[in-house]
This record gives sequence, C-alpha cells and structure tokens, in this order.
Amino acid sequence: MGVDLAPLVVKKEISLSDLKGKKLAIDTHLVLHQFLTTMPFLSDSKGRLTTHLQGLFYRVTHLLAEGIKPAFVFDGLGEGVPRTSMKITPQIIEESKLLLEYLGCPVVQAPSEGEAQCAFMAKQGKVWAAASQDYDSLMFGAPKLVRNLTISKYRKLPKGGKAKVKPELLLLKDFFHKYNINQKQLIALCMLIGTDFNPKVPKIGPMSAVKLVKGKSLENIFKNFKLEYDWKEVFNFLANIPVTKHYKLKWEKPNANKLRKFLCEERDFKVERVMAALEKIK
Repeated sequence: MGVDLAPLVVKKEISLSDLKGKKLAIDTHLVLHQFLTTMPFLSDSKGRLTTHLQGLFYRVTHLLAEGIKPAFVFDGLGEGVPRTSMKITPQIIEESKLLLEYLGCPVVQAPSEGEAQCAFMAKQGKVWAAASQDYDSLMFGAPKLVRNLTISKYRKLPKGGKAKVKPELLLLKDFFHKYNINQKQLIALCMLIGTDFNPKVPKIGPMSAVKLVKGKSLENIFKNFKLEYDWKEVFNFLANIPVTKHYKLKWEKPNANKLRKFLCEERDFKVERVMAALEKIK
C-alpha cells in the first residue's frame, strides 16, 4: 500500500524527454504488481504466464528509446519486508531479472525494502532519482521521486473516458520547505498516518499529522498516544532500514539474440514486434 502522502506532496508534471540521460532507480515490485493487476492474462503455448514479460519488455524498451537509464531494484526477503505477494512468485522475479539482463539494464537486489534501496541510491548520487508509484521513497529520504514512469499513458475515469497520465517529479526539499519539518519529523508523520510497518493512529489524517509533528521532538510527538507497538522500534527501523552498498550500475546494449530466443522462440512473442521495439533503441 505505501504511506498516503498524496494530499501533502508538491508535484511537478514533467515529460519523458526531461529525463533523457538520467539514471533512475525503479521500485520493480510495484511495476510487476501493476502489470499483473491491470494487464490481461497472457500466456504462451505451454500455459506459462507471460503478462509480466510483455509489460516489462515493452515498457523498458520505451524508456530506453527515450534515452533514460533505468536500474531495477528488487525487494529482499529480509526482516520487515511486507510486500510479498502470491501473485509475484519467485519464477516471475527470476524471469524478470533475466529479461532485464538481456535488455542491458542493471538489476539491484535489496536486502529489505526496494524503495529504501532506491532512496539510498538517490541519496548517494548514483542515480538522479528514485522512481515509484508509492511515496515511501520520500519517507526513506530520497531527494527526488519520479512517479508515473512505468504506468500506462492513459487512465480510465470513473464516469467513462480516459485521462492522460504524465510523469511527476517530487522534490523532498520542497516538502520540507512547505511544511517546515525535517526528515525525522517526516518519518514520525508517516507513522501517524500509517505505513506498511505500523497501523495509523485513528482520526489523524495527513494535514493534522503535519501539525502534530511540526517543531516537536520525537518524544513529544508520540507521548500522548496509546499505541499498539513500540514507536521507537518502528522509527529506528524506518530510519535505518537495511540497504546494500554493494551494487553495480552498468548499462549495456540489449542482446538481440538472447532476447529473440528467450521471448520469441521460448515464449511465443512475435518476432516482428520484438525486433521493432529493439530497433527504436538504436
């Protein structure tokens, strides 16, 4: 689910061309989840699921054709990872990593939360921004967050019709400036409205949470609440969530022969479409 910072964040619409030449750390779990929940069920002649491969291949080749350099971060299996899904099986993850390798994109295995790893890479300056639909990367300290990078260009409206979806850029410094809070207070704010690691405090929304944390120490923020958990334990985990420093970011040319064998010969993708997508990257 992620933390609900939507009513608070400062967003700026951008285009894919604004991201040309930029390195981005992408939260892959949410990307795969989007494909599996919004795309039709697709399979090959052997009955094997290919929805995730279809979504990943055509979305990634589109980003590469725009001159964007995506690095894909996968959730770990360590303590605290709550986002494991029956839909995203080990086989789906393994096939996705293989496809990304053939596309020449770096794959980073996080020890815990993928969004925390993306934030860490952005803080290090190894990538220009973290990319995710959720706002958790801001909670983990990402200086920049890009949303709507890997989703469909259009979304359905409740009363029919479609609306164009554009990428959004969020700057953490703008958030701090608008509400006059710091990173520790932001984490406390997120805890009050609920994260993947703790339930929200009843009757407290994002705006009221801002007022509760502004200008206060952590002890003063939490002292008046009767919580079902140890706030210090949750805070310390969120502030010091495990990440790895041992990763390599190297982009290479897509391997057309391996992609053709993996997608076309083994999983019934149409050769013409695959080759046309790869041609755009050149």
